[in-house]
Amino acid sequence: MSTSTLSRSAPAPSRSTPTGPPRLPSLTRLSALALLVITLTVLSISFYWLEHHKARHATVLGDTTNPDHATVTVLIQNIDPSTARISAQLELKGAGSLVDERTHDLKEDATLVSNAVTNPTVVSKANERPEFVSVQFALRDGVITDYPLDSYTASFHFHVLVGTGTSQHAVPVRVVFDNIDAFFKLAPRQENSMEMHRAGGEAKAIASPESHFAATATVTRSSSTIMFAVFIMAFMWCLTIAALIAAWYVASGKLGLFWSALGFLGTLLFALIPLRNAVPGDPPIGSLIDFAAFFIAEGVVSISMIVTVLHGYHIEISNKKKKGTQLD
Repeated sequence: MSTSTLSRSAPAPSRSTPTGPPRLPSLTRLSALALLVITLTVLSISFYWLEHHKARHATVLGDTTNPDHATVTVLIQNIDPSTARISAQLELKGAGSLVDERTHDLKEDATLVSNAVTNPTVVSKANERPEFVSVQFALRDGVITDYPLDSYTASFHFHVLVGTGTSQHAVPVRVVFDNIDAFFKLAPRQENSMEMHRAGGEAKAIASPESHFAATATVTRSSSTIMFAVFIMAFMWCLTIAALIAAWYVASGKLGLFWSALGFLGTLLFALIPLRNAVPGDPPIGSLIDFAAFFIAEGVVSISMIVTVLHGYHIEISNKKKKGTQLD
C-alpha cells in the first residue's frame, strides 16, 4: 500500500504591525532643530535692526561749516509712486547770529522758497516757535510696473531769505533729510549745479550759489519689501509645482474625478489672488511680479484643474461602459 505525501505550501509569514508607542525623535535631532530655529530668528532680528535702525538715519547736506545758517528739516512721511508724489513736512530753523541767544527763536522773519508742488513758500515768523508745514515733492524717472525693482529720482531745491523788504538777504542753507517711510529708501546727493529754464524752454546748467541748495535723491524699495515680494513670487512657483504634481498624480493613477485633488486645485486658484494683493505697495496689475509669477501660477493652476476634470470625466465614462459590458 503506497502512501502519497501531500505537500502543503506553508503560508507566507505576515509582517506584524508594531503596536507599541511611536518612537520619539532623538535628543540630537531635537537639539539641531531648536538650534536651526534660534539661528534663523537671530538672523531675522539682525536684519530688522540693520534695516530699520542702522540704515534709517538722517542725512545732513548743504553748508555745514558756516555757524550763521538756516536749517531746513525735510521729514519724509510717505512716498507714493502711484501719484508720483513725496509727502513731507518742512521745518525752518535758524542758527548762530540769526537767532536770539536767550529764546533761540529767529530775530527776523525767514522765508523758505522750494520746488515743492504744494506750499512752495514757507514763512517762519520772528520770535515764534517754528512749525512743520505739509508739502509734496514730485517723483521722476520711474515706472511703478517695475515693482519690486522700481526706482525713482526726486529733486530738492531750497533758498532761504531772512528779513523783510529791502533788507531781505539770502543765508547759507543746511538741509536735514529724515525718511520715516519704511517701504522706501531715499539716498540724497547734493548737486553743484542747477538747471535753469529759459523762456524758450531750453535748460541751462549753472553753478549753484552758496545760498541755493540743490540735491537729487534716488528712491528705491526697501530691502524688506523686495525680500517679501521675492518670497511671494517663490511661494507662487512652489504652489504651481504642487498643482502640477496633484494633476499628474490624478491623471497617471486613473483615479477618475478625484474630488480631494479638485478641491485643492480650486482653492489654490482663488487663494492666489489675495496672496498677490498682500505684497506691500499695491502694485497695479501688469507689474513685474505678475509676469514673473502670478500670471504663470494662475494659468498653470487653471489648466491643471481643467485637464484633471476632463481626464477624470473620461475615466469615469470608460469605467461605466466597462461595467455595462460585463453585465451584458
